[in-house]
Amino acid sequence: MKKICVLLILSYSLSFAQVYTSEHYEKQLSILRNLDIQPYFISDLIFVKMKGDLETKHSKVLLDSVQNFSKLTPMIRKILAKEAVPDEILYLAMVESGLKTHSVSNAKAVGVWQFMHATGINLGLRIDAYVDERFDPVKSTYAAANYLKELKNEFGKWYLAILAYNCGNGKLRQAIKQAGTDNLGVLIDPEKKYLSLETRTFIHKILTLAFLANDKEFLLQQNPSLMNYALNNDFVKVDVPSSVALNDLAKSLNMKLATLKTYNPQFRQNFTPPGKGYYMYIPLEKVAFFNTNFKPETFAKVDTTVPTIKIHIVKAGDSLYKIAKMYNSSIKQIRELNAIKKNHLSIKQKLIIPIKEKNANHYTQVIKP
Repeated sequence: MKKICVLLILSYSLSFAQVYTSEHYEKQLSILRNLDIQPYFISDLIFVKMKGDLETKHSKVLLDSVQNFSKLTPMIRKILAKEAVPDEILYLAMVESGLKTHSVSNAKAVGVWQFMHATGINLGLRIDAYVDERFDPVKSTYAAANYLKELKNEFGKWYLAILAYNCGNGKLRQAIKQAGTDNLGVLIDPEKKYLSLETRTFIHKILTLAFLANDKEFLLQQNPSLMNYALNNDFVKVDVPSSVALNDLAKSLNMKLATLKTYNPQFRQNFTPPGKGYYMYIPLEKVAFFNTNFKPETFAKVDTTVPTIKIHIVKAGDSLYKIAKMYNSSIKQIRELNAIKKNHLSIKQKLIIPIKEKNANHYTQVIKP
């Protein structure tokens, strides 16, 4: 059996070498080294077998991320470089969310880096009734970089930090203890199953996307313009007053409100939060106009009262229409607050319901988890 495995590895390795140029092969080895993965892993039987399937299946993730969310890639790269985190961590974000800033998982992990509520709070992100900085691509990237550095310091290697990011510190420590080693090939052995299939596939996906993104021939075949996908950063951060309407900010910049919200997914309300001021992101082409014409003192303050919220536990026979009517709320608001995409509700599911103030006398405000 061992002889067969060796022959298979050699066979895959030879075919691998025939397909890729020496330049691309060296780039792949560099990617592995950057993540503290031993070079021999490039010919690991399991990795090679999965790689073909993953390239076919996940090349679309890379292309969609690059083409539709190109404004994020240079920003993420700059922050990773500034924080001394391997550039390849960009592909962790692609695997997590496809670089969709508004991404919300079934488990309620959100944003480009898919942070849960507790994780976001622990990493210093602001999450309250006014803003959720897990959706802020810049702040969440700094948080992700610092989190991964903490994991790297704990486990000693970048690929272990990536595994822990997916499965958690405790599960990774347990897997290393069971395996008796932190060797990547052993930890992701599909027969031993020291780690879950999700975590094993997670590292494979990241490596596959990193390899594809550095394959010039692949990018040229798909779209020659993709060769420059990470060169331009088209948005900047500016200071804005507190308690002003986003619509007024958009008008002052000759922007549509929808466009402003696209650049600022962290806002949970249609106004900036109360306090000492806040920030927002604007397109690069608006910076000169902003510097010349933006007058903070001209903006009217708005009522920043957030509607009171009640938790409703779904019962048999409930529907979004019935629940909205019960609380004199709207289906749209309930959908947005609970990240509901379809009409299906589950029995005992907890829903956050916005209550109009005249009906709110008996309820206390609850911050969305």
